Amino acid sequence: MVDLALVYKHIPKVFGTLAFIVNPIFVYLIFTEKSTRFGNYRYVLLYFAMFNLVYSIANVAIPIDIHSYRYCFYLFISDGLFVESTDWHLFLVALRCALVASSYAVLLSHFIYRYLVIHDSTLTRGNFHIYMLMSFGIFLAYTSVWHASCYFLGSANQETKEYIREDFGKFYGIDSMDRNMIACLYNEGTNFTVIRSWSTTTLWTTISAISICVFLKLAHMIMRKLENITGSISRKTSKLQIELLRALIVQTIIPIFVSFFPCHQLYNPHFQHGFGTVSDYTFERKHFSEFFRPINYVEVIALGAFAFCDPVAIVMCLPVFRQRVLCKKKAIEKPLPDRPITTVTRTTATTNLGPQN
Repeated sequence: MVDLALVYKHIPKVFGTLAFIVNPIFVYLIFTEKSTRFGNYRYVLLYFAMFNLVYSIANVAIPIDIHSYRYCFYLFISDGLFVESTDWHLFLVALRCALVASSYAVLLSHFIYRYLVIHDSTLTRGNFHIYMLMSFGIFLAYTSVWHASCYFLGSANQETKEYIREDFGKFYGIDSMDRNMIACLYNEGTNFTVIRSWSTTTLWTTISAISICVFLKLAHMIMRKLENITGSISRKTSKLQIELLRALIVQTIIPIFVSFFPCHQLYNPHFQHGFGTVSDYTFERKHFSEFFRPINYVEVIALGAFAFCDPVAIVMCLPVFRQRVLCKKKAIEKPLPDRPITTVTRTTATTNLGPQN
């Protein structure tokens, strides 16, 4: 009989391996395309691909498991070299969580670049190095804030570990005191622990919600600007800008879904309806946990999948890449025969925005 737990456990590692195959191909496609088509945006996409590789390494080297019990949500390192309860390993599991939030910083850099391009900013050309330094600064800020919140506010104290100790031991066969955890206890604890947990969850939710609102606002501003300048740029440039924005939106949806999908485990304990936790309703605790266990594994898989899915989505969304991957030749447009123009529909001269990036 197939051990589903073993299968689910290794799927994130498979996605990590696939990410190391797909992202170099993605980089190859970018830098073998005409430089005038993407301009410096190639380096922004390279930055994105490098982040995917770093995230995949962390996904394989620091595997995590997500679960909840009654009013408590917790996350811990499931196996590998860093399972012991030490300060260094707690630092690593907090960093592992911070990398998920850091994907927001990478995506924000993409949106800012697309906004700057359509405004013909020098930050996308001569001062591109300043833009990249700003991007790295945004990345470090996201990572630092999220890591600090996980390490100092989200780390499970002795009270929280004791709260889940019996259930954790029955379910995993391990003493919860021997594991580092990121956990939140929303009820049935001391005021200090409960307030600390609610504060941490509020901070995490606020950062994520503000990030998504900024993405939506920038996307709206970019679309409005493209509509306003359609008459002053070439049709080819306008089409490319729309395609890049569409790819960016798809590229953004994937990590948003991935990062928020596990949140049912984060929020459900508020209402004592966490999957695999409630023993006072229809099922006994053990049977309920085993019944919904695959959902917990899907959450872990989702957290490891986007480093593979995102570059694939970009390639499929951009015709110039999709045609090369699928070995389709671009249809050659036949020139129209010269003929007298009887109707003039536009008199504005067609101009380009410099490099089409």
